[in-house]
Amino acid sequence: MVGRASQAAVLSALVAAAVAACDSPARVRPWRHAPDPASEAEHVPGSRALEAPGEPDVHAARSHTLRIHVDAEPGRLTPLVAPSLWARRITLGTIFEPLLRYAPPDGRGAGRYAPRLARAWRVMPSGLEIRVELEPGVTFHDGHPLTAGDVQFTLDAVRDPRKGVDHLRPMLDDVEAIELVSPHEVRLRLKRPSGWVLRALAEVPILPQHVYDGSLHGGGAVIGTGPWKLVSNKAGVVHLTRNERYWAGAPAISDLEFVYEPDAAVALREAKRGDLDLIAALIPAHWPDQANAPGVVAGFRPLELATPRLRYLVFNQARSPLDDPRVRHALALLVDRRTIARRVFGGLARPALWPIWPGGPVSGAEAAVPDFDPAGAARLLDAAGWIDSEPKDGIRDRGGKQLRLTMIGGDKPAAKDASAPPAKLERDYFVEAARRIGVVIDVRTGGEAWLDKRLADHAYDVAELVWTGMVDTDPAPVLAHAGPRTDRTLDALAAVWDPAERARLAPELAAGLAETWPLAGIVADAPQVLVAKRVKGVRAWDGWIDFSQLSLAP
Repeated sequence: MVGRASQAAVLSALVAAAVAACDSPARVRPWRHAPDPASEAEHVPGSRALEAPGEPDVHAARSHTLRIHVDAEPGRLTPLVAPSLWARRITLGTIFEPLLRYAPPDGRGAGRYAPRLARAWRVMPSGLEIRVELEPGVTFHDGHPLTAGDVQFTLDAVRDPRKGVDHLRPMLDDVEAIELVSPHEVRLRLKRPSGWVLRALAEVPILPQHVYDGSLHGGGAVIGTGPWKLVSNKAGVVHLTRNERYWAGAPAISDLEFVYEPDAAVALREAKRGDLDLIAALIPAHWPDQANAPGVVAGFRPLELATPRLRYLVFNQARSPLDDPRVRHALALLVDRRTIARRVFGGLARPALWPIWPGGPVSGAEAAVPDFDPAGAARLLDAAGWIDSEPKDGIRDRGGKQLRLTMIGGDKPAAKDASAPPAKLERDYFVEAARRIGVVIDVRTGGEAWLDKRLADHAYDVAELVWTGMVDTDPAPVLAHAGPRTDRTLDALAAVWDPAERARLAPELAAGLAETWPLAGIVADAPQVLVAKRVKGVRAWDGWIDFSQLSLAP
């Protein structure tokens, strides 16, 4: 897959290709999704054998400690500068807090904004100004009070390209200035009305200026306003303890321990012994047997993380024959999504067509996923004039030119067992189906830099990509210029402030995509975790769990 490629470079190239395929001016909004942060982690080696807590210590603390399995090294626990996936999971909402809380649906079918560090916010009638009033009495873990100056400092740091906050900066591109109104109120002046700015305020962790002003690394300090504070990070265990002075009341769970263990089998064994409450990595080849294993089923229940992550194909509309929507539609029908979800991902993914589903990149009602339909694809290609005029060669042609396409993707991951037969990838199913109806696809793969250059040069017909980031964020940089209907819907999505209103626009966006087929989804990731039954209040949203809503049964 292509998840390791630089998301910004990949998607800026897609926007450029789409712009080249139409006469309208380019949209200026860049890609607003975070890159897949796991590939950007600063790995900090450590040995669990050194200074690791002994078994009696672990068991003695189990009544008040939630222990979470971590399957990759979190690296530096930085909240802003290229945080790894696990660094964000460990720190955001626990140690650090944003201004707003983007809460799961409450029955309306869409996420909703709730207060966090902001007790109130107002969008002024012009749509060009947002006023944010801070919760009074909030202090950082070191006792310093939270002020509007800390908010201004943090948001300006994110907006500064020199600070390197690449996964969040595009979300604030519509902000012209952050101004202080009072010690507990700030004003965001916008370049244009943009509902995506409120979404950003639910993702940016607010930092204490007195700690992070010199460097966003804070000299290694990890100080926020959250319900837990850092105790230690050693021997593969990140230990957080309850902030007894937390402004919203101390959380129900006293201690959180994030335990690094790269071997899923070892993590399952520790869970069976009662040493872990949440298992974060399951092996696709053994799912769902792992969840039904003796010693697991009695104490754990499975939970889908509902991550907004789509694996998909994008078509170069500026290049013949992909400039014909019938050809793009035909290729979309050659994706055997159900087989791929089952055989390639072991049930830890599900068929998906567009980046639209409840809790998806565009959060809204999901359109029906089409069946694998080579016959339908053949009819579309026939209608587009691509027929096999020389039946002996088995390749479709038009005007003397054979239907041969170039598909690019990331390097195949190295197999753990070199003696095992090569695993069949999702691209293999697609290429084989195309060949059977007379379409030849030449697959070329490479590393991140190679892929970036091919995309920037538009030197491809089809690219295999991963759409990753956060739930309910601006899809315009990828989908712009897919067609007039899609563009109108993208403008409407940006003009509304309430996530529920955006959810109501999702079917119109799907209808616009179905007219022009700029891309074709393959599968949406559906990772499963195992959660101990003693953990109460668990609900997955935006690919993770809000620990502040949890409690432990006696």
